[in-house]
Amino acid sequence: MFYNRSTGAMFFTRIDCFFVVFFLIACGMISMLSDIVLVCASESRSNWATKAYERNCNAVVCIQGDKVEELNNSSKDTGKSYNGMGTGIIIDERGYIVTNFHVVEGIRKIQVTTFDRNVYTANLVARDTETDLAIIKINARQPLKTITLGRSHDLIPGESCIAIGNPYGYAFSLTDGRISGIDREVDVNDSLVYRVAIQTNTEINPGNSGGPLINVDGEMIGINAAIRQGAAGIAFAIPIDQVVDVAAKLLGEIAEQSISHGLNVYQEDRENKNDSFSSSLSLPRGNQFAVVVESVGSNSPAAEAGIEKGDIIKGIGQYTIANKLDFSRALIDLKFRDDIAFSVQRNSETFDFAVSLGQPRENQLVGNRSRGNMPKPMGAGFAPKTAAQAKPNLDDLVWETLGFRYTPMLLEEYKRMFSEYLSDRPHGGVVVKAVREGSLMAKTNIMPGDVIVGIHEWVTMSQNDVRYVATYWHTFKTPKGTVEIELFRDGQLYVTEIPLK
Repeated sequence: MFYNRSTGAMFFTRIDCFFVVFFLIACGMISMLSDIVLVCASESRSNWATKAYERNCNAVVCIQGDKVEELNNSSKDTGKSYNGMGTGIIIDERGYIVTNFHVVEGIRKIQVTTFDRNVYTANLVARDTETDLAIIKINARQPLKTITLGRSHDLIPGESCIAIGNPYGYAFSLTDGRISGIDREVDVNDSLVYRVAIQTNTEINPGNSGGPLINVDGEMIGINAAIRQGAAGIAFAIPIDQVVDVAAKLLGEIAEQSISHGLNVYQEDRENKNDSFSSSLSLPRGNQFAVVVESVGSNSPAAEAGIEKGDIIKGIGQYTIANKLDFSRALIDLKFRDDIAFSVQRNSETFDFAVSLGQPRENQLVGNRSRGNMPKPMGAGFAPKTAAQAKPNLDDLVWETLGFRYTPMLLEEYKRMFSEYLSDRPHGGVVVKAVREGSLMAKTNIMPGDVIVGIHEWVTMSQNDVRYVATYWHTFKTPKGTVEIELFRDGQLYVTEIPLK
C-alpha cells in the first residue's frame, strides 16, 4: 500500500500513496466527516449503489501511517520517510480489521479512523505474506459495525460493483464499475502473485488498497489490492472466498496462542439445502454455509465434552456460527479452563456441550476415558447458550451425585503450591468449595479447601473432568465397591477411597 515514488513505476503497482500533501488532505476530509450524513433522499435518487454504500460504509476504516524505507536492505541504514494511506474492513465487532499486508508492512504507527471520526492506534496481530493479507486490531470504544460478506466463486463478468476506500486521502470515497474478469493471475512483483484475482474496471487509486469491492446485493466480494500501471480501468481484487479462508486461519492462530479445543473443522456450502443459518457478520440467506467437524483430537476438551466427527457447529457461547470465520472469531479472547457452550447439530437433533478449554496446543488433558456419552437433546427453537447457561445443569449433577461444589485451581498457583509433585502430577486440580451433608464426599471426610487431582482413573484438572465423572458415576464398578481419590491437603498428597453408593 505504501509506494515509493523514487523507485520508479512498477508494471503492477500496489495501490499506495506516500504524498504528505494527501495525508494532510485526508486529515482534513476526516475532520469534515461530521458533515457527512446519509440523508433520506427521494426514491428516484436511491439505487443499489447508494444502498450498498449505506449498508457497509460504517464497516470501512481509513488507515494512515508512515514508513522509513531501508537502504540497501540493511536495518542500519534508514532512508526517506513516507506518509501513506490505505483502507481496512472490520470483520469483528471487537476491532479486528482485515487489510492488505502491503498497507501496513513496516509501518511504525498504524492510525485507523472509523466512519464516525474516532481515531485509534492499531496493532498488527497476524499476516499472510503469500496472499498479501493481514489482520490489525484496534481497541474500540464500543462494538463496531462489521462488513456484509458475500461470495466470489459465482461472480459473473459484466455484473456491477462498487469500491469504498481512501483514494489519495479522500476518505470513504465510492467508485463504481463492473467485473471485467475472474481467476486472473497477476504478477505484482518478484515476490507477490495474486493467483485468482478479480479483474474490475471500477476506478481504483492509491489509497484504495485493503478496501471492499461490493456487489449489487450490498455484499463484499473482494478486497481491492492492485492496479495495472499505465492503464485505465484495469484493477484487481483478492476474492472474498480466499479472504475468508485466510482470515479464519489467522484468527484461529491467534486463538490457539491461548487455548486448545481439539477440533478440526471445514466449511460446507449449503446454498442449495434447506438448513437455516445466520451470522453476526450479516451473511446473506442465499450465501449460507455449515461448519462441520472434520476430526476431534483424542482426549481433547472437545472429545471429552462429547463432540464428534460430522457434527455441525451452530453456536459457540454467544456467537452463532455460519462460516469458518465465525468459528475462529468466537474463540478469540477465551482463556485456558474457560467453560464455553458448543451447540451442535447431529443428525436431526441439536445438543449443547460445555467444553472446558485446554492449554495451547496440548494434545491430551485427561487419559483413559471411554467414549459414547450422549447429551440430552435441546428443545425446539434453537438458541446458542452461553457457558454460564450451560454450566449449572452439569454442576448440579456433580452436587447431587458426588456431593461437592468446586472451582478449577489456577495452574500457576497449583505449580507454586505443589512444585515437588509436578513430575508425577503436573496437570492441576479442582478446589473443593462446599460439601453436601450426607453425600459420598462427606462420608469420606472430604473438606472445603482440599485440592482433588484425581478420581478413579481420571485426572480432575477442569470442570469438564469432574462433570464427566459425575455423568458416568453410575456405570463404575470395582471389586471393593469403592474408587480412589487423590487430593492435596495442607500441602501433602493423600489417597483415600470413596464408596460408589
